[in-house]
Amino acid sequence: MSVARASAIMIGTLVASRVLGWLRSSVIGATFGGTSTLDAFIAAFKIPDAIFGLLVAGALASAFIPVFTGYLAREREQEAWRIASSVLNALLLLLIGASAVMWLAAPLLVPTIIAPGFAKDPDQLQLTIDLTRMMLLSPIFMGLSSLTTGILNSYRQFLSGATAPVVYNLVIILFTVFATPFLGIHAVALGVVVGALVMWLVQLPELTFRRTRYSFTMDLQHPGVRDVLRLAGPRTIALGAVQIVFFVDTNLASSMPAGSLVALNYAFQLLMLPLGVFSIAISAAIFPTLSHYASLGQVGRMRDAVQQGIRWILFLTLPTAIVMIVLRRPIVNLLFQYGAFGDAAREATQEVFLFYSLGLAGHALIQILARAYYAARDTTTPLALTLISIGLNVVLDVLLAPVLFVKGLALANSISTLVEAGLLLVLLTSRARLRLVGLGVSSLKLVCASLLMGVAMFAFIRVTNLPFDLLVDPSKPVLLLQTLLAAAVGGLVYVVAAYVLRVTELGEVLAVVRARLRPKAAAAPS
Repeated sequence: MSVARASAIMIGTLVASRVLGWLRSSVIGATFGGTSTLDAFIAAFKIPDAIFGLLVAGALASAFIPVFTGYLAREREQEAWRIASSVLNALLLLLIGASAVMWLAAPLLVPTIIAPGFAKDPDQLQLTIDLTRMMLLSPIFMGLSSLTTGILNSYRQFLSGATAPVVYNLVIILFTVFATPFLGIHAVALGVVVGALVMWLVQLPELTFRRTRYSFTMDLQHPGVRDVLRLAGPRTIALGAVQIVFFVDTNLASSMPAGSLVALNYAFQLLMLPLGVFSIAISAAIFPTLSHYASLGQVGRMRDAVQQGIRWILFLTLPTAIVMIVLRRPIVNLLFQYGAFGDAAREATQEVFLFYSLGLAGHALIQILARAYYAARDTTTPLALTLISIGLNVVLDVLLAPVLFVKGLALANSISTLVEAGLLLVLLTSRARLRLVGLGVSSLKLVCASLLMGVAMFAFIRVTNLPFDLLVDPSKPVLLLQTLLAAAVGGLVYVVAAYVLRVTELGEVLAVVRARLRPKAAAAPS
């Protein structure tokens, strides 16, 4: 499957996943609002999420896919499956053990490390502990799902793996809507566990179709398994360091006014909407291709694939960041301000969202740049740079939180992320023989087009705000109309500016669209 086609599949399913992710957050927010109850749920999610992030997310995926793909590329499928079985069995034991230990340690960890600010409210503290323990089953199921996705992606099968998050969000929504009247916030936690299980189950049919050769073996001495463990080690340390930032943010926000954790979490989820749709989709789709080229020593093709990924990501994320900055208030209003999620929660969220938006391009670039290192089986360099970024983030957290409160936590994240992306690009330039001048010129054109887009949207809002301001509390349809029109004007200006500046990515987009429409036109009856 080509990178373009794989990216299209990933983007399509991830759009659906992100839409349902927004709906999930909106439903939960409308049900519980910016309250201490929802703060407790968000804090309780940290330990289960840390287990998954530390043992699975990125670490095994980034280490496992290059090794598994390398064996497939050399037509050693039987050995590839022996590696997969060994890794899966070892992973399952690790996840069960880690979840059991955290279940016992939750009463100690929550009040001392996760949310010491909750100590002033014993009921909120106990609720956080109970929810933490309930959700400790989720990393086990999500670990199985993640490794299954890695196997399927190595075969360049992306559909069921990309669909799994859609199902996950849908299950949580259903539990929130139908079980909350009986179970309260515990219904959402139960939905997280069931959703994680279903994420794995929906991928099994496609995996079975691949003539699965799974066995109960756990051959940790196999060279391929040892390669996975060796490559996963530095990345695991890096992800452990990333968890430090989440813990520090939660720790500091727990002592801020009620709803601060809600604002921080919801603003970050808004950031993840475009990040997941564009950069993660393109990076995940291109990763097996990079691994294949790296395993065969085809440096030139690998360079071209990396540069294409960078250009496409910047083409999509730079204007998106401008939209997020200019239209942040109506976006938060339209997406989240329902039910118990009132004006105070909206204002807090949109302020944090502004500072997170500044780092969107950095987050996006890290996705593709880090995978270029992983494809070449180098996890040490990204680890070192991640540790630098984490250290900077924590220092900025401590310095900015007393001044900007929860907004300072978002700004610290954006600054450190941009620094990490810059360092990754600089060090990759000589190794992958990137054409830095061409990337620089292309990026400068995209920045100019995006800034013109921002000016156009801001001017449109200033002009249209006069009649809209006559409405004391404009309805959602009216606000949606103004927001869509502003985005449409900005998008048109961006396209025109890209055309005038001869941005090559615009021509590539049009070529893909024409290629998609041509078969339909040919099949149409005369």
